[in-house]
Amino acid sequence: MIDKNFYLENLSAFDILIQDEDPKQAQSVIFRVYSMLQRDKIWLQNVATEEEIFDEDAELLEEVEEELKELDAKYDFRFETYYQLVQQEMTKLSGLRIDNEEDDFLDDHDAEEISNLQDDFLTEKDEDPAEDFYTENIDAFPHLSDEEIDLVPEYILESAKTRFNYPEFLKLFPSADVSSVEEEFLFPVIAGKAFGETDTEIAEKIFSFFTSLGYEIAFPQLLLLIAQKGKELGREILAFKVASDSLNQGAHPTAVIQQISQLLRGSI
Repeated sequence: MIDKNFYLENLSAFDILIQDEDPKQAQSVIFRVYSMLQRDKIWLQNVATEEEIFDEDAELLEEVEEELKELDAKYDFRFETYYQLVQQEMTKLSGLRIDNEEDDFLDDHDAEEISNLQDDFLTEKDEDPAEDFYTENIDAFPHLSDEEIDLVPEYILESAKTRFNYPEFLKLFPSADVSSVEEEFLFPVIAGKAFGETDTEIAEKIFSFFTSLGYEIAFPQLLLLIAQKGKELGREILAFKVASDSLNQGAHPTAVIQQISQLLRGSI
């Protein structure tokens, strides 16, 4: 699934564009590489079988990641800030609350600086591709209704419930209704792992919700359950990452569902 030619071609294209002083196109290309790298890392860690994993693939991703770090240091792309913004926006829209102080990764100063990123990198002050890019991703959804936005997580959740014995699983939460299990357990596992959260971080949020209902569960047992579901829901985790990237790039939810349907059906 990892396309070596994609990385070689796009990194070469970036070098040419940057030399030709076309920063807007160069940035568009390099962010495309960054987004693809995040998808491939999730696929390699959570979806790929042993037969599909090759040492050369892991080495390629490591090399690309190292090259992007060097470019980030040179041109101040702030990939990490962008990734955190995507996580924050998808979390807010999907109803996944981030309550821990350590997860409050952007302060007011950071948010204020977003519109001024990469000024030194640009050759034309009146045309700021960094500002356009971040604004696009932060404000990608105002034209969509809540019902339209919900289409994607609902589709992924329905797929997730087919990966294991869901009726039996519900018996583990006798004090909670079905929607709570979906929204406060399955969804945080899928979204959290897609965004690179640790099992402990995911467990803390789930534990807080279910204990508020009076449900008693041992934290170590919850961690094991999250780890197990993380393995079973590898395709849904990857699909969520792909979907969040596509939505933030302006794709309509119905188009996103069509995009991830083949992945969830296992046809790619």
